[in-house]
Amino acid sequence: MLTIKNELKLSDKIKMVRVDDLWHMLILMMAWIPGKIYKFLHGDVWVITEYPENARDNGYWMFRYMRKRFPKKKVFYPIKKKSSDYKKVAKLGNTVEFGSFRHYILFWAANKYLGTTKFHGFPDERTCSAFQLRNLAGFKYIFLNHGVARGVSSIVDGEHSNYEMVVAMSEGEKETIVNINHQPADKVYALGFCRHDNLDDKLLDKKTILFMPTWRNWLDYRHETDPEVIENIKKDYLNSEYYKRCKEIIESKRLQDFLEKNDLHFVMYLHGYAQAYSSYFKPTSDRIEIAKKEEYFVQDILKKAAYLITDYSSVIFDFAYMKKPCVYYQFDAEEFAEKQYAESEYYSYEKDGFGPIFKELDEVIDHMEERYSKDFEMEEKYKNRVLNYFPSFDKKHCERTYDIIKSL
Repeated sequence: MLTIKNELKLSDKIKMVRVDDLWHMLILMMAWIPGKIYKFLHGDVWVITEYPENARDNGYWMFRYMRKRFPKKKVFYPIKKKSSDYKKVAKLGNTVEFGSFRHYILFWAANKYLGTTKFHGFPDERTCSAFQLRNLAGFKYIFLNHGVARGVSSIVDGEHSNYEMVVAMSEGEKETIVNINHQPADKVYALGFCRHDNLDDKLLDKKTILFMPTWRNWLDYRHETDPEVIENIKKDYLNSEYYKRCKEIIESKRLQDFLEKNDLHFVMYLHGYAQAYSSYFKPTSDRIEIAKKEEYFVQDILKKAAYLITDYSSVIFDFAYMKKPCVYYQFDAEEFAEKQYAESEYYSYEKDGFGPIFKELDEVIDHMEERYSKDFEMEEKYKNRVLNYFPSFDKKHCERTYDIIKSL
């Protein structure tokens, strides 16, 4: 049974309740009876989700696998109709408007609920998670995963979650999840990710270089409501090392000359949480593009690019899986480790990473030029790390994951 640390007093919990919570609780209660009736009539109902507007991660690929392999199976995918990903997933059928009354019904009707992020796939994160954490939702909650746990992670922390099963990318990540994040070993499966079934070189364009830095949680204003607070965070962003270094890349004369000389294209794709800052960047060369989330499917741009620059993002695992050269540009390593995500004894970029680590742009460009001269081949040292890290390259991740979830 899950033990939730730091339980608040009833009076404190009441103070935390918002007006919106009462509305969502009412809808949740209204959906209970029709949900349980649906569950009684149909039995093994599955719901697979990501974020309200996303169908581009392990959830989408598991849903796609099930719809094509088991078309009669009662499996549903909630997603906003206004999403740029909606048409793609709607072609598979069984889509549900995210946050609709039907979504609430499926919350109660589900026998298995699969997600890639903790609670974000529920029709209302706050109220629904309260039921799920206390074993009152009535379904087995499966964490398909999204990134990679390299240290302490609130998303997979067993003391603050209630998963029936957690999918790990590798045996190394499983060790981190079990030993540092307190998940029972028998609930963690080192299967590799469903989305890896679609990683190949069919879209590879050796004229494309990709820069994908991750977000910085101390510069994120998405959940703020006070205009003054938002304005202060934006000011902090413009003064941050993160902004200055990203700006330096797209304005680099040396980089532009390299791109021009070799007829190359450079794409900067900010993390989904940082996309609101995209407008702050103005390329001074038509060979440099600031990509928008609505215009690019992340997996496609990863498959297309021949070379990747990132900082700490887990996208490097997908890129390296395809055995393509990559580099870590960690210009703010100390600040990032202190404020967001630190390395652990189970994972270090130096010992386990899939490319060299640099703090200066000139070092990054040196490596880029050197790899270009080798036809963008990954160094043997890092290729061996890839082969030793991932459990499989056979494109059967969805199949294995499905078989285990079905047997629960």
